[in-house]
Amino acid sequence: MDRISDLPRDILQRILYFVSQKDAVRTSVLSKSWRYTWCTRPNLDFSEATFKGKKQEFLSFVDNTLQQYRYQRLCLDEFHLRISLDDYLKHESVSLLEKWIPILTTMGVKESRLSICSEDYNDMPSVVFRADSLQQLHVEGFDMERDAVPTIILSKHLKKLHLQRVHIEGKIFRKILSSCPLIETMHVEECWGLRSIKANNLRRLKDFSFEGNDEEDERCSIEIYPASLETIKIRFVNISFDKGAEFRNLIDLDLCDVESSLVRLFSCEFPSLRRLTLSYCDGVNEESSLDRPHLCRFPSLEFLKIVNSGGFEKIQIVIDAPNILYFEYRGNFIPSISFVTICREWKSKIDLYECSLSLLKLDELLKSLSQSEISLMIDNTDIIRENIPVQDNGYNKPGVVVESLNLNCGCGLSSFSSILNDVFCICRPRNIGYCNNDYEGSLMQFVGFMWRILIERESDHLSQSVFRDLEEASMEIKEWNEEEWHRAPLSEFLINHGRREGHFTPKCQSRFTLKWRETA
Repeated sequence: MDRISDLPRDILQRILYFVSQKDAVRTSVLSKSWRYTWCTRPNLDFSEATFKGKKQEFLSFVDNTLQQYRYQRLCLDEFHLRISLDDYLKHESVSLLEKWIPILTTMGVKESRLSICSEDYNDMPSVVFRADSLQQLHVEGFDMERDAVPTIILSKHLKKLHLQRVHIEGKIFRKILSSCPLIETMHVEECWGLRSIKANNLRRLKDFSFEGNDEEDERCSIEIYPASLETIKIRFVNISFDKGAEFRNLIDLDLCDVESSLVRLFSCEFPSLRRLTLSYCDGVNEESSLDRPHLCRFPSLEFLKIVNSGGFEKIQIVIDAPNILYFEYRGNFIPSISFVTICREWKSKIDLYECSLSLLKLDELLKSLSQSEISLMIDNTDIIRENIPVQDNGYNKPGVVVESLNLNCGCGLSSFSSILNDVFCICRPRNIGYCNNDYEGSLMQFVGFMWRILIERESDHLSQSVFRDLEEASMEIKEWNEEEWHRAPLSEFLINHGRREGHFTPKCQSRFTLKWRETA
């Protein structure tokens, strides 16, 4: 028995509120009571993509539906439209937009969302800026210069603005911001013409992302300090931070290829920040301050990632993050970063490549991370041998425990033994693997060297104290789709690693597991 069809019309309309326009139309075949219910639901959602290239049919459907609502004097709470304006029906589409938007005003629409795109950088239809109920606007591939857009009077109700591949002058952009004080989300991607952005007057802005156009000669400069901000994601720009500025609600900060003063950044207050990602960030006008550590307090920080950021070569950072869960660093130098005491479990990952590796600096970094579960990768580096403070057993004591160590093997057995000896001088790895399992020759060489050095102990370069402290070493392998490792002889590894159809396709992963003597 169909009990749903017997429900009152307003309840049926409420049900249709939560389905797409396409599915709402399909309900017309369910029963007589459903036949015209979709025609009076309080929200309309039209997307050109659902008509699969039938643009004329799409335009007619939207126009007829709106006319029907208008003639019946039906109320419309929400109206969503996604449309392109770059085909042979461009002029007709613009003409219909100029017809539809005033109709929406007369129908008392409470919220409208509009997404318009163009591949040919057409002039922006000025009627878009006269949609009083507009709350979300996505513009892609248009020209928004002064001549193209003579008047900018955006809806004072606009909450979300997304500009993508738009040519826009700074004066036009500033006028948009000044006329839309309720903006909560603003995304700007690969736009031309913007030289500076100041969004400090947007008191309700929560989510801000900006991806500059790396093809432009001059980068855009950004100043943005609304206290309401919760998320900032920025690419390919210059950004300035006022010294000591407070971002009290910011939760996620992601900067990539950004020129900014790291000293000023770390002087700011981030009481709510949970995630901080800095990639390819070089300091601007950064004076060397390696002798003056900067204390950075992040009371809520859980995730910190630093990738190839040259600005950290000149500064020393002490991080106070009592709630940290994960720290990752990737780069071609060892940064002067340390963490104050943390009384909880957390993980750290250090990837070093193509650099001159200072054992002293690496020793300092590992000691700072010693309370975490450390993963260390050393790839294609030259080790600088230095006088590391030693105890009577000839080694720095106690050695920092490293959960996993991954090495590259681009040298002979003698040099590789020396590298191992140097690394064992500052840490005690529990598992050792190869940096890249895709290269057959290097992997086979690595496994062969490790087997001879650790299992058969055929090295004159590994000190006797290492052999004394190393209680047990074994090789383990596991299939790629398995979770558990198991011990294996060298023969089993060789069987599972070979060429198939001219390509190196290892069936399993391999590592060496080490058990060290506990020292006081």
